[in-house]
Amino acid sequence: MAPTMWSRTTKRVVVVGLVIILLLVLYLFRGLLPPVLLAIVLAYLLKPFADLLERRTRLPRTLAVILVYLVLLLLLTTIPITVVPYAVEQFNRLNLNLQRLGDNLIAFLSQPIVILDSTFSLEDLVGDLQVALQDLLRPFATQTLSILFNVASSFLWILSIFIISFYLVKDAGQLRAFLDRIAPAGYTDELRRLREEINGVWKAFFRGQVVLGLVIGVVVWISMLIVGLPNAGLMGLLAGLLEVIPTFGPVLATIPALLIAFFQGSTYLPLSNFWFAVLVLGIYLLIQQTENAYLVPRIMGRRMLLHPVVIFIGVLAGGLLFGALGILLAAPVLGTIRVLLRYVYTKLLDEDPFPPEFLQAGEVYPGEIDAILFDLDGTLIETDDEAVASLARRLEPVRRFLPRRDPSRSARRILMATEGPANSILTFLDRLGLDDTVFGLGDKLRSMRGLNTPLNFRPVDGVGETLQDLSHRYHLAIVTTRSRGHAELFLRQQELSDLFKVIVGREDTWRVKPHPSPVLHAAEKLDVSVERCLMVGDTTVDMWAARSAGARSAGVLCGFGEEDELKRAGADLILETTSQLNRWM
Repeated sequence: MAPTMWSRTTKRVVVVGLVIILLLVLYLFRGLLPPVLLAIVLAYLLKPFADLLERRTRLPRTLAVILVYLVLLLLLTTIPITVVPYAVEQFNRLNLNLQRLGDNLIAFLSQPIVILDSTFSLEDLVGDLQVALQDLLRPFATQTLSILFNVASSFLWILSIFIISFYLVKDAGQLRAFLDRIAPAGYTDELRRLREEINGVWKAFFRGQVVLGLVIGVVVWISMLIVGLPNAGLMGLLAGLLEVIPTFGPVLATIPALLIAFFQGSTYLPLSNFWFAVLVLGIYLLIQQTENAYLVPRIMGRRMLLHPVVIFIGVLAGGLLFGALGILLAAPVLGTIRVLLRYVYTKLLDEDPFPPEFLQAGEVYPGEIDAILFDLDGTLIETDDEAVASLARRLEPVRRFLPRRDPSRSARRILMATEGPANSILTFLDRLGLDDTVFGLGDKLRSMRGLNTPLNFRPVDGVGETLQDLSHRYHLAIVTTRSRGHAELFLRQQELSDLFKVIVGREDTWRVKPHPSPVLHAAEKLDVSVERCLMVGDTTVDMWAARSAGARSAGVLCGFGEEDELKRAGADLILETTSQLNRWM
């Protein structure tokens, strides 16, 4: 008997009904959402350690997960012994400081305020403030005990979170396979890519929070110690911990430091309390601006770059819906929503949600770049396919010993691998004054064999339009191991000479790539900081030169390089071809 098929109307009714039932279940059991979310987050954090332990030791998955959880429990029992006494001591000091601050604030407000010939009294406000401070400070000394009692009363929830997260980590592979199996036909790859994008958002968030918390905490602690702020260690601890609260965290960390600075002053700087508070505020603002402009883009990565207004609204919404957990996880949830909305938007427009041209190895942002330095061969000029074909023919007799038995691929890898040593030999010949002679002889041999000569350049497809576009926004330069004359000839042939301000050929520096000298020389001639330069090339030699000089790097796959090799060489960005650079930058 042939199975019956549901009509479109039936399918829609079923889908809508299931969505309604799901929302109803979530509403009825909304109290379970926070611990389940915490279990998922804990599982997400512990899974990489379990994967690493299983891979390195070849232990069974269950045993590897058990060991990870045992280490976690050991840390959870060790931290209170080592950290809590210090924190309690600092909080006790802060409690005394807060009491002193309260007395100073009340004394300050008790003084009459004279404006012109009018006198104003704040005695009523002082009375209300005194009662409020007493209510605030009374439980402060016993706050640690109340936290311990709350933890003890929530032991069942904590145990439940550990159990749920344990099974999520142990069966992560099975869950991933299950999601792939239930994906509709033809959507498996897309949904896998979508999962990877979401995973990248959460990975960037957690990695960034740990690094930012440590960096900001240490910087604040050292800075406040230098200027003599009391409780400098606690201010650093607060600044690091409050980094987990987007937007509001740094502001909340600044307030107690300002109060202490204003009412207690520095322990040794000869400044009045007011000007010392201004100094502390300036240091905090400097740290926060440096964090936002430099640290966050590099540590968090492109996936977590959200507009401050979006984060602000997300934090408010998360706090209203899920309390403290909603505030802490507002940023990655917003990042996840952005990924999902982008996917839905591209599908509605019948576009590819994951275009293949941008293969990222690292992170690079247009706002960080002022100048772009281009390699020539394989980047702006087509690779010498005839040379590759000639070497591939010579490798045919040993084809069985080649990787993947592909002579053309092996020929490209050999040519790329010999570029570094060849450039070192070129440097030696240059020191002897023989480089022009050797290159002239090489050009004659190539001409005799019918191979390409410098007069027959073939540009990479679309590179002319790309350079025209980029020249309106960036300084452009060429950094090549060819002679400057060859580069100038190529630019004249393609009518691109006006776009490039600097050309660095092999005769312009005493060392060539992979040495950083050519990159540094180009940055100096452009009068641009080398850290704000992007080196674009097709081989690992270009990536090494950029990294050694301190510049950013972009690898292109239209030359000799391959994606894995360029990643290992430190490429911040990988593109299929140079002509796609303007779409990224």
